[in-house]
Formats: sequence, C-alpha cells, structure tokens
Amino acid sequence: MTVWERSKRGAKKFAREVVLGETYYYIETTVNPWGDEEVWSSIVFDHRQVFTGGAMSGSMSAQGLCLNYGPVYSEKPERHIRPKFECDDDAVYATPADIIKVRNSRRAKARR
Repeated sequence: MTVWERSKRGAKKFAREVVLGETYYYIETTVNPWGDEEVWSSIVFDHRQVFTGGAMSGSMSAQGLCLNYGPVYSEKPERHIRPKFECDDDAVYATPADIIKVRNSRRAKARR
C-alpha cells in the first residue's frame, strides 16, 4: 500500500504519480449524534487539466485532494473503517458497546 502524506512535498509527489482511471482512498472523521467516526471515501481521476496537465476528478485536482483531505492511500482501508457513501455489504461496523464507549468519553470531556 502506498501512502501520500498531507504536505506540500507529499501532494506534489502524489500529483506526479497519479494514474488516470485508478481508484484512490482517503479517510475523514465525521461528527455524528452517536459520536465521531472514521469513514473512507474513494476518488478516480479521469482527465487532465488543459494548461498544467495535472490529474483531475471533476473540479478536484490530485494535489488539492492530498493537501485538503490527505493522507491518500492506494488501497482500500481495512474493514474497521466503514465507507462514507458506498455500501460494501451488510456488515456491522459499530457495536452498541462502541457507541456507549464514545458517549461516555464525550460525557467525560464535557465534565472537565
């Protein structure tokens, strides 16, 4: 698995190494009523900018993705991180015990 870090150097390296049509992944932390949760999203770069030749996916450049949402991964994250918009299967990603642990930690933070 190749990882490109969230830095200027990492973003430039990622922009040089992007292969059009290949899927790349990044992990975000979402804030939910039941607690913060890590989720992954995927992106496919399908064309190049006219003037600079940089890889693009819609209006997102490869360099912009790495700087704003990095680190970027070449392989799908492990099963303990659920997909943000895609449905892989009917697997349970958070058990009730996990949700109670997050609630208790939020309550402890609020008491401080």
